[in-house]
Amino acid sequence: MLISFTKMQAQGNDFVILNYLDQAIPELDFAALAAAICKRNFGVGADGLVLIKPSLEADARMIIYNSDGSRAEMCGSALRCVSAMLGKRLDKQKLTIFTDAGLKSAVLQDENITVNLGAAQMLRSDYTVAGWQGDLIDIGNPHFVVFVDDLNSDPHLQYGAILEHHPAFATPVNVHFAKVLSPTKLQLKIWEHACGATLACGTGAAATVFAGIHKNLLSDSVDILLPGGQLHIAQDSRDGSMLLTGPVSESFTGIYKWKA
Repeated sequence: MLISFTKMQAQGNDFVILNYLDQAIPELDFAALAAAICKRNFGVGADGLVLIKPSLEADARMIIYNSDGSRAEMCGSALRCVSAMLGKRLDKQKLTIFTDAGLKSAVLQDENITVNLGAAQMLRSDYTVAGWQGDLIDIGNPHFVVFVDDLNSDPHLQYGAILEHHPAFATPVNVHFAKVLSPTKLQLKIWEHACGATLACGTGAAATVFAGIHKNLLSDSVDILLPGGQLHIAQDSRDGSMLLTGPVSESFTGIYKWKA
């Protein structure tokens, strides 16, 4: 089977995107496809597979599979990539997209795309797991955020997998180690559930800023320095929604030959 795709990236967080807005969705095992097409060196290579489908509730429906084939609830980077594709196709600057974490909105302005991830929820504050004290936060998916003084030792590579699947959590979590550079600037290193170390994570950046605000370490408007680039997170003072802003780009388009 030949599958047409678009490869996009947001600060190095990359996705294979399948657009089914104008065509019937084939009867495929998309979990198996995700595991195959996302495999680096052997497939297209990506952090996740994203499907764009029609929606009666929004401009489109977004479904995300992690690179191991598991279903992801939400992804801020994928949401911005999909928003860029939809904005170009529909010739719209304001969009709504339905996700497994509910209805999300996006605004396109020049090269930057701002998505509203909704309000974050503090599930456990100052929670000690495997010797690390962090905050467990839900923003459509779960994140464990640890603030440290130094990131040079790459703690996400040493401890990310241990924390991701630790029995202290009801479900696997995304893990983030953060260093506060100033009240308006933060450095972040990431271990994503089902993906491992990634260059960026939009929901993780938002969860980290939320945790920093909760601890009086950060302001409500913060630049995030990620391994793959820079993002901006702001908390809306009206309802607490976390607003994620940054550019995305199309890497290439192609056709993937898959034996289903």
